[in-house]
Amino acid sequence: MAVIRTVKCLALFAIGIPACARPWYPVDTVQDGRPASYWPLAQAEKSWRVCALLPHGRDKYWWGVAWGLLGEAQRLGIKLGIYQAGGYEFLDEQRRQFAACVALKADAIILAAISANGLDDVIADAARKRIPVIDLVNGVTSDKVAARSLVSFADMSAAAVEYLYQGEGKKARRLGWFPGPAGAGWVADAEKGLARAMHGKGLTMEHGGYGPPASSQQMSLVRSMLQRSAPDYIVGNAVAVEVAASYIKYKQTGTRLVAFYATEPVIDLIRSGQVLAAASDSPVLQARIAIDLSVRVLEKRPYARRVSPDITMIDATNVASYDLERLFAPAKVPFSQMPLPPK
Repeated sequence: MAVIRTVKCLALFAIGIPACARPWYPVDTVQDGRPASYWPLAQAEKSWRVCALLPHGRDKYWWGVAWGLLGEAQRLGIKLGIYQAGGYEFLDEQRRQFAACVALKADAIILAAISANGLDDVIADAARKRIPVIDLVNGVTSDKVAARSLVSFADMSAAAVEYLYQGEGKKARRLGWFPGPAGAGWVADAEKGLARAMHGKGLTMEHGGYGPPASSQQMSLVRSMLQRSAPDYIVGNAVAVEVAASYIKYKQTGTRLVAFYATEPVIDLIRSGQVLAAASDSPVLQARIAIDLSVRVLEKRPYARRVSPDITMIDATNVASYDLERLFAPAKVPFSQMPLPPK
C-alpha cells in the first residue's frame, strides 16, 4: 500500500496536484457574516463535471487559484475543466467560454469574472438550466449565483489603508491610488473600501488611473504619477506596486508601498524591504472552497451562501511564518488549464 501511495503521489505531483500534502483545512473564515471554521467534504458522491473560468493566467495569483482548484477537484474525485480568457480586456472571450461550458453540459460553473455585471445574462441563463454558478474571487452583481467564495476587496483596501495609518503615524498623508481595470467588480469594491478607510483620517488621494494588472500598463500609470508628484504612499494592485518598487529604486524617491492584495513578487519585495505590506485574501483557499461549494450545491448538502477566508496583512514581522500556500502554488508548478472531460 505504501508503494502504491508513493507512486500516486509522484504522478499527481507531476501535474501540479499536492495529493499527499498536509490537509489545508480547517481554516478560519466568515460564513454568511459569521466567523466559523471551514471543513470541506471528505468525498463527492459522484464524479461531477465542473468548469472553472479565470480572467487570465498572466501572473502567479491566478496560477495559485488554478492549482487550488485542481488539487481540491482531485481530492474530492470530480472532473474539472479550467479555462482562462487571456486578460480583463477579453470579456467576450469569457462569455464564449461560459457558453461553451453550458453547451458541454457542465454540472456546475465556477466563475472568476472579468466584469462585475458583464455576465449577468449568461449566469441567469445557466440558473434557468439548473447549472449552479459559484462566484469566485472577483465578484459579480448577479443574484442568480448559487454561492460565493470570495473576500471583500473593500475590506482588503480598507485593511491596507488602516495598516499604514496605524503603523506609520496618525497624521496627514498623501496617497497615490492604483486600483486596476475599470469595470471589474473587485476594483469597484476596492475603491469603496479606500474611501471608507480614508474618511476622517486627514488622508488625501491622487488617482493613478485604471488599467489591466499587466506590467506595461501599470508602469505607464505609475511613471506618469511619480513624474508629476511624490505621494507619501502608493496603495495599489499588486502589479502596480511591483513596478513602482522598481521605479522608486531607480529614481530613489521616498514613496512607500502597500498592496491591497498579495502576489509572489510582492512577497519577495516585502522580504527585501522595498514594500511595506500587502493584504492577503488567500486565493488558493478561495479556489478550494469554491470547488467544495460546487459539490455541496450539486449534492444538496448544507452550505453557506458566502464564504470568505480571514484577511491578513503580511509585512516584515510575519512574512517568514506566513503559510504561502494560501497565496500561490509551489515553485515549478505550472499554470493549469485543461478542457472539461466528456461525460
